[in-house]
Amino acid sequence: MNIVLLGIQGSGKGTQARIIVDRYKLNYFEMGGELRKLATENSPLGLKVKEIIESGNLVPAHIIMQILDNFLSKLQPSDGLVLDGIPRNSDQQKEFDALMAKYNRDFKVMHFMVPENETIKRLLARHRQDDIPEVITQRIKVFIRDTKPVIAEYKKRGNVIEINGNQPIETVANEVSEKLALYTTSLM
Repeated sequence: MNIVLLGIQGSGKGTQARIIVDRYKLNYFEMGGELRKLATENSPLGLKVKEIIESGNLVPAHIIMQILDNFLSKLQPSDGLVLDGIPRNSDQQKEFDALMAKYNRDFKVMHFMVPENETIKRLLARHRQDDIPEVITQRIKVFIRDTKPVIAEYKKRGNVIEINGNQPIETVANEVSEKLALYTTSLM
């Protein structure tokens, strides 16, 4: 079972990812965490990522795919996986699809749907340094411009499981389990 989690910031992806990983004993790949971890390593790629992050720039797609390729290469073919934070745009999607094909990993995209006004409320309630109205508004614009077309493309392929993320955490987790049960049954 390989699941890609997509949704607007504040949709509960990270919370649900941890529940899914624990419940189904899957490996977890969260791009932001992987980048921060890599930046602490004294390797050529780690030093490059550290330099990019410290300069305040976004890590280019080819490096992100290198990181994912490295992560996937360490897994057994039968190891299930939850991916969070990738692909975020059409360029990443093309490379992501090719990489998943390289490792013969079929996947479903789980789209956590939450209204924008609820997302804003949730993000403001987190009290994180970068969760200020202007930044939140910008993130929402980027999601709509870059990530929504990725979700639409996967939906055209019949590859999306839609989840109502505008519910209590446990209710969302139960919906995830119900829909994953349908997905895993269809694989058999």
